[in-house]
Amino acid sequence: MAEQAQCCSPIIETTSPERYRVQFTIGKDSHDKLRRVQALLRREIPDGDPGAIFDRALTVLLDKVEKTKLGAADKLRRHRPIRPKTEPRQAIRPGTDKEARKPTVPSRHIPREVQRAVWRRDHGQCAFVSSTGRRCTERTFLEFHHVQAYAMNGPATVANISLRCWRHNQYEAELIFGPSGPSIVREECTSP
Repeated sequence: MAEQAQCCSPIIETTSPERYRVQFTIGKDSHDKLRRVQALLRREIPDGDPGAIFDRALTVLLDKVEKTKLGAADKLRRHRPIRPKTEPRQAIRPGTDKEARKPTVPSRHIPREVQRAVWRRDHGQCAFVSSTGRRCTERTFLEFHHVQAYAMNGPATVANISLRCWRHNQYEAELIFGPSGPSIVREECTSP
């Protein structure tokens, strides 16, 4: 029984420089999909090597996930600059039109181009550096962190956004806001 449990746990081990042995168990549906892909790719991969197919599948999946999570794109679309929402619109006919819009609270949204730039700058890794100078090595559960907190009017710019793993993002929030975090209720500021 212990031998059976051992064969089912995934294995990733180095066999030589830049070569790895990956072993895992798949279900019937995944096996059927593998066989179908092997048949469809016989011209490109004559021996049906699962390693070559796995590499192609990971490449396609990585591209899709990066586009979804980071807004990565092969070609960047050109668009007109977006005016910050706190700026009121200019009247078309000054003196005759009413103010077009009341200034709004800036959005928490981090533009895709900022996300892409931060991801490249931080090399897809948590950018938290401890007091001893050691950088966190985490590459999973990453979040975009406002260096100057959003609640304190921190802008969504490349200079103010950094990658943090979930734990370090929470840690830095607790340093600023305390263990309970920022208040959920927003009160409008009124001057006397």
